[in-house]
Amino acid sequence: MCFHKSLAIKAAELEARYGASLPESAEFQPIYHANAYQFPTWPIITKQDPKHFQMIHWGLIPRWTKSSDDASDIRTKTINARSETIYEKPSFRGAAQAGKRCLIPVTGFYEWYTSGSKKFPFYISTSDQKIASIAGLWDEWPDPETGELVPTYTLLTTEANPLLAAIHNTKKRMPCVLTPDEEKAWLYEDLNEDEALALLAKPYPAKKMHSYSISKRITSRKEPSDVPEVLVPMEYPELKNQPALFT
Repeated sequence: MCFHKSLAIKAAELEARYGASLPESAEFQPIYHANAYQFPTWPIITKQDPKHFQMIHWGLIPRWTKSSDDASDIRTKTINARSETIYEKPSFRGAAQAGKRCLIPVTGFYEWYTSGSKKFPFYISTSDQKIASIAGLWDEWPDPETGELVPTYTLLTTEANPLLAAIHNTKKRMPCVLTPDEEKAWLYEDLNEDEALALLAKPYPAKKMHSYSISKRITSRKEPSDVPEVLVPMEYPELKNQPALFT
């Protein structure tokens, strides 16, 4: 699954990449590491308004959620959605059927390689796109206590390509990173269920991705992790004979 990602660019570059404007209130700054369980806001492009970014919290709250307590609980379970079942699972079915598709811009994401009892963090990015899009779904939850419409999103995952299968070797999943053509189709085309599922089933080519190991600072409770230093490569003797992990 994917619970950690980055968007380490400036606002002007993000706006130029998508031909969309950030809200004046966003005060966007480069994000070197975001942890999904902190439910951070993220600049999202929706199918419904592709010319404007919306700052939306990670962790989808379905429209049928009854209370704030229920919302707090369910969003911990809806950070990611398996793309194969978005039209079946109650948490995502409404957004999928309504065509509430979105693009999640990233400059990279993080996964862990497991060897016995040890875990080694990796940073993965696309080598052919400085800023890539991950497919997502979004929705608005009507808070019954305040009447406010709360927008949230989930990140879609698919079967891993060979590189991510080697790195994320316990789950063998990866984000639904989109090629430029797939990005346009996901955002602009009126895809039916079969077409949407077929698009999401294609993992991004491993030959167009770059990966390297980083320090375990990313999980430190003593040092900040949303800093440039988290992206500095780190070599581990245990990984020297694992060429499948690096590209």
